[in-house]
Amino acid sequence: MGTAIIVVVLVILVVLGIKSYMKKLSSGCCGTDTQKERRLPADDTNAAHYPYAYKISVEGMHCENCAVRLENAFHAEGGMWAQGDVAHACVILRTKQPAEEGRLKQIVALAGYRAAAVSSFEENVKK
Repeated sequence: MGTAIIVVVLVILVVLGIKSYMKKLSSGCCGTDTQKERRLPADDTNAAHYPYAYKISVEGMHCENCAVRLENAFHAEGGMWAQGDVAHACVILRTKQPAEEGRLKQIVALAGYRAAAVSSFEENVKK
């Protein structure tokens, strides 16, 4: 009798898990199947105006809406230009002033994600 109850509970959990996964597949990881995240443009998109560049590896960014949500979080700060890269689960961030790693991680966290790593680099690519 006890084994039967455990089996029934496990079957119910599996069914609920499958239903949840199917819902996620149909509505995207952010639950935004019908409404796309509105992209807020950066104030300035001239790469020459941004002497500092950072690559932020982001956990939990799985779709284009996630990338746009992160870009918007950085653009709202001012003096920042972010470009999300879903394929590599990262954000390339250009700033006009040096940025502290803790602050960048905080912006990512407030957007609902986790910054796994932040590295600064010099970008010599002309766009």
